[in-house]
Amino acid sequence: LECRADGDPPPSTRCARDDGGTRDGGSHHGGVARGRVVTRADGGRYVCRATNRHGVAVRSVLVTVECECDTGEGTPGC
Repeated sequence: LECRADGDPPPSTRCARDDGGTRDGGSHHGGVARGRVVTRADGGRYVCRATNRHGVAVRSVLVTVECECDTGEGTPGC
């Protein structure tokens, strides 16, 4: 997931799973998670929070992983 926000001063952003669950560092500063396989267990509500000295903006998104495919490494993923 990518979390982007504009502001003056530029805000810091954080994207995390709403239920507090994490998988392989499920909370990311800058909002970008890369380099790992996604599975159905990664589905759920995620919250993106942008913060600067003027305040906080929060948005959420519901993520559904609809398939699991063979990664060729013996582990399911999509």
